[in-house]
Amino acid sequence: MFWEKFQYLSELKGMKPHAVLKELEISSGSANNWKKGTIPNGEILKKIADYFDVSIDSLLDFEDNESVRLSSKKSVFKKLGSIPQRFNSLRAVAETSDEQKLEIAKYVGCPIWWLLNEQNIKFEPKETSSDSDSVIFTILDIMDGCADNDIDKAMQIQLSRVVLYNLNEKGFGAEKLSKFVGIDQKKLHFILTGEENRDSSLNYGLNFSDLVYLKSVTGLEYTYLFSGK
Repeated sequence: MFWEKFQYLSELKGMKPHAVLKELEISSGSANNWKKGTIPNGEILKKIADYFDVSIDSLLDFEDNESVRLSSKKSVFKKLGSIPQRFNSLRAVAETSDEQKLEIAKYVGCPIWWLLNEQNIKFEPKETSSDSDSVIFTILDIMDGCADNDIDKAMQIQLSRVVLYNLNEKGFGAEKLSKFVGIDQKKLHFILTGEENRDSSLNYGLNFSDLVYLKSVTGLEYTYLFSGK
């Protein structure tokens, strides 16, 4: 839970969690919500990340309290395991800053916690608030890389779910997608349902080749695929 991560970081700093809340001018009511399992919005997450000098990624990495930065845990084995489904781009996903992740979340219309977590929670778009041309290039760079950590993999999967949602809004639902021979249907099933395949190389998001194919067969631009506009 986020509250447990917040407690842990407060202890590392030698402070009580509520003392940190007071210093950051965050209400105790927010803390009560965190104890119930909610996650702060992007602005609060950024404030807390800056205060503890950690990344937003690490605040949402609830499984490992011994190491704060995921970037220091890159695994060669994970990279090799993901290579079969990334055979056209054998390079790691370009590292993105907290600010870039927040911009991506605003661009696609999702909460930052949703973007950075792989759980198959339904995408419910909010009004997008970023028209920056550079954001789409950052997104495409993420989709074109080999995910060698949990955050990058989660972003690829969640951004793929955004694409499938926007395709569905244009009449390209699961039934039509099942007829697209240029997309692996087992991978699509994983993205749509979260049900993992026996072949772990298919348990990833869409890659850049998939996006090129979808753009070609649907006639939709990348900007629409990710922003719905």
